[in-house]
Amino acid sequence: HTIIRRKVLISMLFIGLTFMGYISYTKLPVELFPNVELPILIVHVQSPTDVDPKYMERQAIVPLESAISTLEGVAEITANADSKQGMIFISFQQGVNIKYAYLKLEQKVGAIKSSLTPEFLVNIIKIDTEEFSNGFMDLQVLGSGGVDRVRNLTDQYVTDKLNDVDGVGGVG
Repeated sequence: HTIIRRKVLISMLFIGLTFMGYISYTKLPVELFPNVELPILIVHVQSPTDVDPKYMERQAIVPLESAISTLEGVAEITANADSKQGMIFISFQQGVNIKYAYLKLEQKVGAIKSSLTPEFLVNIIKIDTEEFSNGFMDLQVLGSGGVDRVRNLTDQYVTDKLNDVDGVGGVG
């Protein structure tokens, strides 16, 4: 009953909230390609010959893990090893500059690499999200009459229409 009796108040609240929502929506930043970096680095240890996984763990994984654990911003370290290779996954806290963390990790691994058994090859892997964001959509065109005919028809009819779509960066 109170809402029904106060029609002007409710109308003003509704108009005010709608106006605030519109202003917030127009000020909301939108990026075509947002900067997304996975806060994960991987240290890959490889052996050219088969070794006991416990030997791999004791001689390579544990020393590397202890050096890595001194890095700033590390959220979690997980490792696994088999007879040919070992992997150490380092997850960083949100907000950590992954490029800086990569350089620091290279320093730590470089310092301990010389004390490892020479049979182990150590590499640092950074997952590059740029390669994931290069293509958003793949389109497959099928037809009869040969590859050249289908390609020409696609270039003639489909490519221009896709280029005309608002927000399409490029068709290749």
